[in-house]
Amino acid sequence: MANQGGYFDVLDWMERQKALKPQLFFRKMQAAFGIAHILYVDAMSSRAGIKSHRLHHTFGPAAVRDAKALGASLIEPPLRKALAAVAPLDWSHLAHGSPERDGLDALAANLGIAACGVSYPLKSREGRQALFAIQMDTDSGDWRRFRRQHDRDLQSLAIAFHATLLRSGGDRIEHLDTPRLTRRERETLYWSAAGKSYWEIAVILGISERTVRYFMANARQKLDVVSNTQAVAEASWRGLLPGPDIR
Repeated sequence: MANQGGYFDVLDWMERQKALKPQLFFRKMQAAFGIAHILYVDAMSSRAGIKSHRLHHTFGPAAVRDAKALGASLIEPPLRKALAAVAPLDWSHLAHGSPERDGLDALAANLGIAACGVSYPLKSREGRQALFAIQMDTDSGDWRRFRRQHDRDLQSLAIAFHATLLRSGGDRIEHLDTPRLTRRERETLYWSAAGKSYWEIAVILGISERTVRYFMANARQKLDVVSNTQAVAEASWRGLLPGPDIR
């Protein structure tokens, strides 16, 4: 069962770590949200295949060997689909009979898990693509409710985890191309990060809700992301959010 304060519990824990250890982070996520398994991949995908740069998961070495035994023709299609996605990919949305769905079902059966999960695409470096996927053993109704309640928090934590690994692994994060956000765009992102709705942000800033949506759309475009959650995480990562004195 997910802990209502799970997001802040994990975030506070991350901020106290001198060096983030993926397996400890995964255990914190599992305890906070009731997640069964987690997979993180940072890889280069080409016609020749998928070459992993980083791979962390909760399945264990035996499960990985069993998955590889299925062959690339089965396991690569769903992985390619998730890596190339521009928005969170719910596994239930994969078309039945497609190579992606067949591969996912084969993997789930091989690992003895339910094919119930979501993959969050992440921006990586040097032409690579990354994803953070979670899997749960639950029915479709509970899964939909879980995503509605926790999707934003999970995506934010996935981005924070990915950014931390990039920094600690020596991947250079360029700031020469840092987007130039206006003051209003930064304020809109700040209040969105605080959990405020468009209407609430409009009241706080003394502008119309339509204008708030306009600022947020501009911010998403400048940050090269597709969702508000990604925009907030990207802006925070780049140090573009205003401080608490904004109040």
